[in-house]
Amino acid sequence: MEYTINNTYRVSDTGEISVDANGLNFLIIYGKHINGWFIAIPNHGISTEAAHPADDVFHNMEKLSAVSDVNVRNAASSIAKAIKKHWEELQK
Repeated sequence: MEYTINNTYRVSDTGEISVDANGLNFLIIYGKHINGWFIAIPNHGISTEAAHPADDVFHNMEKLSAVSDVNVRNAASSIAKAIKKHWEELQK
């Protein structure tokens, strides 16, 4: 199989946290990529675009509420709040 890597980019401002919500565990990795921010939840097979962690809990909750995993959808508010809190703690 032939392929070409066109560009490489650096992911920055990353954070990784483990959050328990609704009786489940969510391993969350978030950060900044070339086109904005992202949230990944590898142990649930989820990745989505996101807002800056400190800017908009509602936007991040909405993005997580739209994913296919019902457990992530049900915990979206808790996950978005945990990301914001973690980000704010990192900035101290």
